[in-house]
Amino acid sequence: MNVLVPLTELITYLLFSILIGHVSLQFVSPEKKPSIHTSKKLLLSCVLGIILFTFGPLLQVVTYFGGSVGVAQTLFSVLFTFEIGKAWIAIVWCSILLWLAIYLESSKYIQTVLLFLMVLSIGYASHVASLSFWTGFTSHTVHFLAVTLWAGILIQVSWFSKDSTNWDRFLRWFTPFAVSCMIVILISGVIVMLFVIDIKDYINAWVLPYGQMLLLKHISIIPLLAFAFINGILVRKIRKTPTFDPRPWVKAESVSVLIAFFFTGILGTLSPPHDINLTVKSEGAANWVINLLGSSIKTPVNLQLLGSFQGIVAFIFGVLFFIMIFLSFYKKKTPILAVFLALCSIISTYLGLMLSIELR
Repeated sequence: MNVLVPLTELITYLLFSILIGHVSLQFVSPEKKPSIHTSKKLLLSCVLGIILFTFGPLLQVVTYFGGSVGVAQTLFSVLFTFEIGKAWIAIVWCSILLWLAIYLESSKYIQTVLLFLMVLSIGYASHVASLSFWTGFTSHTVHFLAVTLWAGILIQVSWFSKDSTNWDRFLRWFTPFAVSCMIVILISGVIVMLFVIDIKDYINAWVLPYGQMLLLKHISIIPLLAFAFINGILVRKIRKTPTFDPRPWVKAESVSVLIAFFFTGILGTLSPPHDINLTVKSEGAANWVINLLGSSIKTPVNLQLLGSFQGIVAFIFGVLFFIMIFLSFYKKKTPILAVFLALCSIISTYLGLMLSIELR
């Protein structure tokens, strides 16, 4: 279950991105985008997949409570009394209608409305919405929508485009659009985070699994920005090269997005630490952090980021790997190498930070 539920979260993000990217690009004129073909079978499968994989969080709740009152009664209770169950029912109904709309090739406006209702359902079921409904619901919905819009268009143009025609015209509108999405993602992401963790406790939260995943998610955004800069700015300078195809580099960026989705999926299955000291007392700290510090973690938690030789070396390697992403582009190496360098940068930066912490 610990592996299954995060996997369903990751796939949910991916399926929503494919559908939202497909529908949103229908509003873009043909001369401002590459020629794209997404099979109807894939789109219909994505809709059915959303019904299946959004059930993952419900399954986690049912498993948690099912042992005391029975699985059937717990499932009924979760579906009709929990917000997460009500949201899933709404997603099912909207998915059925969306499946029919895609199958019958109905209006793009109908598909847009149904997808937006499904996104609203995701926001309604979020943890932050249960803490402060309107602020939490709005911030999570906006965050999810901005992420899937950006990622969805990336996936569509990189994996489903037939060629790179109209690429310059595509970049003219997509680059400012992507920048706008990133700004919205960062602002809404901070708002969502502040519902769970006070900014002054951000480092202290690293003693918990939730804080670890939050840190990895934030670090994974850094190489993603490198790919975004390459595909949005640098690629224009070598577009005149006849043999150059920008799509593999956009594919690399979409893979980098999936890495961030992976950490986000795990994060969504962990208990948010509203009170770090209380969470450490009740659930304990992350085993990796305990082993790293070489001692048990006592409350009140006071974790400080101090420089250490090993940490500085690891952090420098993280920076070097980050720079090498750009070098691999200039040297015209395969984008697969750039993705590998991005992973190395994430790991090295993470180790650099973790090896520099000290419990006071």
